[in-house]
Amino acid sequence: MVNEQTPLIPQPVGSISDRRQQRKREATGLLCMALSALGFSLMSLFVKLSGSSFPSFEIVFARSIIQTILGLIGCFILRVHPLGDPKVRPWLAFRGLVGSLGLALFFYSITKLPLADATVIFFLGPTFTAILAAIVLGESFTLFDGICSALCLVGVILVSKPEFLFGSNNGDFINEDASWTRILAILCSLLGAVMSAFAYVTVRRIGKGASYMVHVVYFGGISTVVSALGMWLWQGYISPSGWKEYTMLLLVGISAFIGQCLLNQGLQMAPAGPGTLMRMNDVVFAFLFGILILHEYPDIYSVSGACLIVLMTTALGLHKWWSSTRH
Repeated sequence: MVNEQTPLIPQPVGSISDRRQQRKREATGLLCMALSALGFSLMSLFVKLSGSSFPSFEIVFARSIIQTILGLIGCFILRVHPLGDPKVRPWLAFRGLVGSLGLALFFYSITKLPLADATVIFFLGPTFTAILAAIVLGESFTLFDGICSALCLVGVILVSKPEFLFGSNNGDFINEDASWTRILAILCSLLGAVMSAFAYVTVRRIGKGASYMVHVVYFGGISTVVSALGMWLWQGYISPSGWKEYTMLLLVGISAFIGQCLLNQGLQMAPAGPGTLMRMNDVVFAFLFGILILHEYPDIYSVSGACLIVLMTTALGLHKWWSSTRH
């Protein structure tokens, strides 16, 4: 049975050659996961830069259109049916829907929060994945897992710095609109992390039933519909005014497509524990891009919270991987 602790490609047993091939496959999967972190970090950077010109749903729409087109081209090149096996299409549609909702929520939080803060909070996803996998896939959730999850929430508090605990940085003057906007953005990032957990568990539930490129097509296609509805109902459309804005939206889509392909491929090849460690590179890149490019300098609370979340999420993933190797 495929679960969160095992690679989606079954581990071969038998000869030394088979085991070497398996280790090579897992190493390739880990490399894909690490490179996907860079791809998604670049996407987040371009989203942040685009956020001053476009509403979040429009950025999601641009990414989704580009991802769908590139995904269809990829399916043609790989000679894979873009709709996948009929038996797993409902799961693929569900994965695309929850992934789309999570993406829209995450993009909104990026446009309203410092890049590093939004990324760190969103990366509670592995913690929610562990909880959800225990409920849906029947995996174990130990006391150690619970402690790691609780400490991750402490990290979120340090990053979000709620005023009823930390006070206001503006003295007696409190900008209530800005405060509520930040709270809403934090909640959106948290809910986006929950949606990403549903998406990850669904990917592992589908297993080898669909090519990674089919996942890309479903995600892009459903995101296109969801973001178009979001623009129509809530935010509206703003036409790009020059080649720089068109280029920025194009880069959002291309970097997201590369990251999505590498992530889906990595999930199908690498064990979840070490894979989680590779994905934590997103947080590192987010802090570097925030400081070097966006000039967003985190305070000691944000750094402490980020370190706590990264350490606990990594410990959670490695513990699950180590536990699976003992069976």
